[in-house]
Amino acid sequence: MNLDARELAATFDLERLTPEFYANPYPTYRALRETEPVKRLPNGAYFLTRYDDLVGVYKNTKLFSSDKKREFAPKYGASLLYEHHTTSLVFNDPPAHTRVRRLIMGALSPRAIAEMEGALIALVDRLLDVIAAKGHFELIGDFASAIPVEVIGNLLDVPRDERGALREWSLAILGALEPVIGQEAFARGNKAVEDFLAYLKMLVARRRAKPGNPERDVLTRLIRGEASGERLAEKELLHNCIFLLNAGHETTTNLIGNGLAALLEHPDQKRRLIQSPDLIRTAIE
Repeated sequence: MNLDARELAATFDLERLTPEFYANPYPTYRALRETEPVKRLPNGAYFLTRYDDLVGVYKNTKLFSSDKKREFAPKYGASLLYEHHTTSLVFNDPPAHTRVRRLIMGALSPRAIAEMEGALIALVDRLLDVIAAKGHFELIGDFASAIPVEVIGNLLDVPRDERGALREWSLAILGALEPVIGQEAFARGNKAVEDFLAYLKMLVARRRAKPGNPERDVLTRLIRGEASGERLAEKELLHNCIFLLNAGHETTTNLIGNGLAALLEHPDQKRRLIQSPDLIRTAIE
């Protein structure tokens, strides 16, 4: 381990990320894994970079908590952003996490997911046809970001002509999760939660009046609850709908963007994949 790597690990601070880190974070991650895999940050938090350590933490819900109330209170105050992120499935522990997850997963059976595949393939084909006709395109805007909006919009049966604002709201809310945010990012995220909640209240009211198929429509499933009668409180319902719509945006969009960037940086692997398309599953992993 050279001195530069030790210096990278020693000076790393999640709340003071440098332009160099944003441009290429991987040398820092490597240095942390090799010299300080459990890094104590200046604010007292710990930053883990080894896979096995992270899996162990995530699975041990008795020893480690996903509850962010204490962490988010000074950051967000008594705001809608605080209400959203502390009600969201991902920032809660069992049994609250387990109950909400069970209700959501009930509508995401293997059969239901398999039945979504045809519409997803058709969507991707349409997007590629538009790109081919244009002759040039912006990968994220014209392709990668359009896919999760459609898929998750279908899961909650959001009318297509009402999906335009979903990505903008999602990015504003997720952007407020950065370790350090300014007043502008806070205000933008808070307004996005406000607008999202107002829209969802209207959507939920319509769905209560005219339910969908609970085997396919996640929103109907959440409204009805389980056969045992276990239902979400109104606040839980609305904020976890926001969570569902947000959860797929950055993950799917950035997987496509970063995946293509990686292939362009490694043309030998790109050629290999083109020559053997059956490698796509391991290429994605």
